[in-house]
Amino acid sequence: MKILKDSPIKSSQADLFGRGRIVESIVETVKNRSREGGECYTIGIYGKWGEGKTSLLNMICEKIVGENDIKIIHFNPWLFKDQESLLLDFFKALQKGQISRAFVNKIKQYGPLVSLGLSGLMNIAIPGAGVGTTLHNSFKEVTNAISNINVDIRELKNDLNEKIKLSKKHLLIMIDDVDRLDNEELHAVFKLIRQNADFVNTTYIIAMDVDMVAKSIGQRFEDRNEQSGKHFLEKIVQVPIYLPKIQSAHLNKFLESCLFTQFQKLFSLGTIKSTPSLEDLKELLYRYVFPLFTTVREAILYSNSIAFILPMVYQEVNLGDLCLLEVLKLFHPSAYNTIKASRHILTGSMELSVRDILDSEEKRKEKNNNFIDDLMKNADPNKKPYIDALLQELLYPFIYSGTSNRVEINNKKRICSSEYFNKYFLYATPDDMISDQEAECFIKKLPTIDESDILKQFEFYYKQYGFDNIQRVIYDQILYPKYSKNIDNACIEKICIALARLSVNKSRTQYTMYNSKFHIEMTICEIIERYVNNLSNEQYMPQIIPDYSKQLEIIEKILSEGTLIPFHLFFATHFCNSCGSYYSTLPEIDEIIYRFIKRYIEQNGLGSLFRLGQTPTTVLFGIWKKVNPIEYAKIIDDYLSNGDVDMTLLIRSMIYNSHKEYYDKFCELFNSGIVYNKVKDIPVNNIPDYHANVGFFIRTYKSSLADEQK
Repeated sequence: MKILKDSPIKSSQADLFGRGRIVESIVETVKNRSREGGECYTIGIYGKWGEGKTSLLNMICEKIVGENDIKIIHFNPWLFKDQESLLLDFFKALQKGQISRAFVNKIKQYGPLVSLGLSGLMNIAIPGAGVGTTLHNSFKEVTNAISNINVDIRELKNDLNEKIKLSKKHLLIMIDDVDRLDNEELHAVFKLIRQNADFVNTTYIIAMDVDMVAKSIGQRFEDRNEQSGKHFLEKIVQVPIYLPKIQSAHLNKFLESCLFTQFQKLFSLGTIKSTPSLEDLKELLYRYVFPLFTTVREAILYSNSIAFILPMVYQEVNLGDLCLLEVLKLFHPSAYNTIKASRHILTGSMELSVRDILDSEEKRKEKNNNFIDDLMKNADPNKKPYIDALLQELLYPFIYSGTSNRVEINNKKRICSSEYFNKYFLYATPDDMISDQEAECFIKKLPTIDESDILKQFEFYYKQYGFDNIQRVIYDQILYPKYSKNIDNACIEKICIALARLSVNKSRTQYTMYNSKFHIEMTICEIIERYVNNLSNEQYMPQIIPDYSKQLEIIEKILSEGTLIPFHLFFATHFCNSCGSYYSTLPEIDEIIYRFIKRYIEQNGLGSLFRLGQTPTTVLFGIWKKVNPIEYAKIIDDYLSNGDVDMTLLIRSMIYNSHKEYYDKFCELFNSGIVYNKVKDIPVNNIPDYHANVGFFIRTYKSSLADEQK
């Protein structure tokens, strides 16, 4: 799509907004002034930024440039760094008018005196003068340099006026961008026009945002009031011309020319699906978007934003929602940013509390309306009704969530769809985020590639973007839309196996890590439990049915790797300890875990299982004991009696804070008599926190033994 330049027009032929009559009136006024002569005359062109002030000046010049008796002089005070430079360059601009050689010579004398004063000229002439002879010589040079200047400024000004009259020329001085100056520079410009450059046969046309200029000038007065600034301007500007608002019909026609042709081209390609038709899109723009615009600059900014974004996302989003969202970004950016940060709220993908679940439909609707009310805060009062109507349309599925069909929302690619929400904001993908385009390419290949190919892709993603981004792609673009994208359980199996093989898992030594991004087993277990399922055969309301057979198959494959590492212990522990599917797959899952434990011991030795921490030890030893209690008792008792076991470390990891329940679990797994005989004679000072763990074990064991003997 074409990007538009926010440049003023040069010719009346490019005028789309009916400014011709204003131009003709001003041009006629200037021509009459040039014929009549007389005192200085100032016309003010008043308008906000983006309302076409510079374009109007260009059209006036176009109409006058052929008049031989009118000399047009352009001056832009915004280009200069300080007040002195500004004034000096104003008079240099007058010299370029070439009214007459005599006028130019006088301006060369008059300009520096007005701009810098005599003392200023002296300072320039003696920039580094010292004392004594040097100062005397420098002063003499300055005196000689300005000896031909008559320091009576009023007389010089009168001479300039005579030179202008003799030239029979009329000066038209056009000044733009004065509203960009600070208050000191503004005051200097208007003081110049009123006192030192108010020449005869001269017309000034000054373009400005009068409110901004008046507010800035008003700061110089005692009351620091904008009205004082306007009174000051009234003494200088004889003809204030307020640019009328551009007619909505003209502005709509401009927007149509910018947008509709491009939309027509996209629709003609036949690649836009599940989005409003072209006619419906036009109707939506007329109703919710076009009424917000008041200036051409706004229209250009919006058109350029759409032109930039559309090629990247037009096939992946609802074009109506995209157009509404982008106009909201322009006119109410705080609401746009809040929406961008509220994915879980707007898409209903947030975990609900018990209180939220129990809320009535009226209560939920009230909460949603409160969210909309918060979005409306600080909206432009003049645009508030339009923005409110826009939000009602954009967020309709959220506001009326009780009547919204989630399948329909997804099919229409609405912004309130959890599947499509991110696509409205990821058109400018950060360097540390997997792009949608790249993710979609990976998903298309998913059915045909194996675990090793997926692992290579995940290793690259992990190194380049981090595990959070891998999770985002897996959940948002594969698992959530599983059925709409025909992702089967075989694909999910490959994803789980690839995640389990990530090289980062090899660095795991503890079950609980400070940084949760290393707990990849939690993600795998959640995927297995929540997404390895099938749809029932009901035509209208199919049910999701867990595929327990496939779940067991995936778990067994992960735990049957050739080389077993602590990560596999943590994976088995988390599934058995935290997933409801564990209880639905008994006793098959226990048999899988039991065989895995035996293989792990063969590869790593029994001692490695005694250094896992409380949860893995409790879960895994408990399953082993449950599946084969005789074998378990023989091997563990023998190892506790004769093996190289750090008994104090085992007790400290299993029993802490003097909790009796931990002692009981410990004794269920390990022969308390063997353990007691190993630790009873260890000096107290050799064991950290002795009384809270080992000491507690000894005291509790003795107490239990005494109770049994009674």
